Amino acid sequence: MRRTVLALAAGAAIVLSFALATRGTSAAPAPSAHGFIVTGSVAGGVTSAESGQPLTFAFSEKSTGSTPQSEDLVLESLTHASLVSIGCVEPNGSQINADGNACEPGFLSHGQSASAVYNATITGTSGNVAARLCLSNEGTGVVGPCVTLTVHLV
Repeated sequence: MRRTVLALAAGAAIVLSFALATRGTSAAPAPSAHGFIVTGSVAGGVTSAESGQPLTFAFSEKSTGSTPQSEDLVLESLTHASLVSIGCVEPNGSQINADGNACEPGFLSHGQSASAVYNATITGTSGNVAARLCLSNEGTGVVGPCVTLTVHLV
């Protein structure tokens, strides 16, 4: 009985540690008035890093509207890091080239998602690396919602 209690306590501690370690690495969904939600995360759950280290930021948009819409995923800013590469993932899982710092997946129907993956190298030595991505509609000029991900520099 005592071993079972210890095993359960150890298991709970592992789950709690994982939950606490990953809670600061992703951004909560940012809703949009025009039918999209945008989310983001830092690959591997990285929360702090040193200068010169690689970082990967992944952002996704999901259509929640009733009609197909086109929203580009645009990296608005990246501080204390230099951009190495960008991958754009269409709803069918195909990776395409970026258009500058933007991914243009085309029209998404309700429930479809597209993603942008930004690989960077840390150049700063103090403060935070921050990657800010906003959705942008070329047709209407509407920008937003936006998500900012940060990694503390140590």
